Amino acid sequence: MEPGTLAWLGFGWWGLGTAIQWVSAGLARTPRRTIGSGRYEARDFSIVAPMAGAEDATAAYVRALRRLAEAGAEILICVARDDDGAVAPIRALWPDAPVLVGNDDTFNPKMNNVRKGLEAAVRPVVALCDAGIELRLDDLLRAAAPLATGTGLVLALKAAEAPGSFAAEVERAYIDGHQARFLFAADRLGIAVASGGVTLMTHETLQRIGNWRGFNRWIADDYSVTRSVRELGLSTRLGEVMPRLPLGVRPWSAVWRRQVRWARTRLRLPVWPLVLWEPAIGWAAAGGAGTIGLLGLGASAAAISAAWAAHTVGWLLAEKWFMTGRGLSFGLRAAAAALVREALAPALIVNALLGRTIYWRGTDLGGQWREIGKEPGRDAASGKSV
Repeated sequence: MEPGTLAWLGFGWWGLGTAIQWVSAGLARTPRRTIGSGRYEARDFSIVAPMAGAEDATAAYVRALRRLAEAGAEILICVARDDDGAVAPIRALWPDAPVLVGNDDTFNPKMNNVRKGLEAAVRPVVALCDAGIELRLDDLLRAAAPLATGTGLVLALKAAEAPGSFAAEVERAYIDGHQARFLFAADRLGIAVASGGVTLMTHETLQRIGNWRGFNRWIADDYSVTRSVRELGLSTRLGEVMPRLPLGVRPWSAVWRRQVRWARTRLRLPVWPLVLWEPAIGWAAAGGAGTIGLLGLGASAAAISAAWAAHTVGWLLAEKWFMTGRGLSFGLRAAAAALVREALAPALIVNALLGRTIYWRGTDLGGQWREIGKEPGRDAASGKSV
């Protein structure tokens, strides 16, 4: 290949990756405002809060749910068994907490726990909350406001904070600096997106999608409910606020397994091409392409080193721009974690492609999902015999 052609290709790829980094940051940093005003109060909400194990029942989380209950919301804490590790800490902090016990037998262990809560919810607005999120009443009311003006579903993305170890800082870089940035950018462009956090819809919409069945049609419940609501002809969107999820100390092995699990899950959804595309537009790939372009021009090692430094600073500034726009901190430690995340992008996608197991709390969710299509007489939406 001619040096000039190599330079054009390298600089073109670098320019594409850099443009996506800055454009996504610019689109995502400003919250999408709600047209009109919501009319909800605390007593309008049923909040379904599944827990599994003592690590889910943190003191801050249980107290946040209790404050919402005291404000008038209906709280429905779900556990699979009476002896679940979450029960004791819940009772210690909130003796009369409304704990629902029971487990279903579909392919999805999370929804097996959640089903009873969704069926018990009776208030006008139903919110399904990921464990550990410190949901404040003001955040809940602001997030749900679009439902009062006709939106079918609101997903309030969680904002990870308070990492107690560098591994947790890297997880924060995945949750905030990468996932939230791209999801908010897509949402601003009107593209339907799905992710965990707090899922809100009216009770009427919940019934129209078949209650818990609307969450169980695909391997990821957030993707399932988004598709289910969109198929009703209703719009979906991300919330204006980001409720906080304190991370605390997290071991690197747990952080890495979680990222591989999420990547493998997305590879089994119709959005899988985007998962393969992500490493190709990341910091490492874009910088490598720029290096190829410089080599095509005969640049020296010193010039290439300076270009890498400028590329890195520009990349991190774009992420900082997004984070500060959302009220999230981004210091030197966060910058280092962001570079670790970017450097690991190729390894993450290779790990995701090399296996099919998707372990979630001791269960191979991927294996159970694959078995649905193999068993005659099974309902693909629920995983139950028909």
